[in-house]
Amino acid sequence: MSKWGLTYKGTEILTPEEWNAVVDALEELDKRAPIERNGGLAVFSGDGAKTEFHIPHGLSAKPTIAIIGAGSQDASGYSHYEVTDTEIIVHYSSPPPSGSDNVKIYWYAIRL
Repeated sequence: MSKWGLTYKGTEILTPEEWNAVVDALEELDKRAPIERNGGLAVFSGDGAKTEFHIPHGLSAKPTIAIIGAGSQDASGYSHYEVTDTEIIVHYSSPPPSGSDNVKIYWYAIRL
């Protein structure tokens, strides 16, 4: 028996009550599924002075959830990040060092 109270019936036709249970279960799953999601690896070159890095998330509105993680040693140590309708902005108290493609930030945004 499933968590929705359904059992396998082979080729038998579902009763109206069983069909309603299936529909209810699918509607509940739809409520939990993200409307949109996007993520990736953003790569920047540090200049020793810049303390903000902007990552366009590509969603149609502000994400419900956004997470980031350092993908390189020079990207670690960020102080905080904020999320807007169009981007994730990563803030550093101390700027990452100068380098070519040395600030790598993994990110994932979900809109429920």
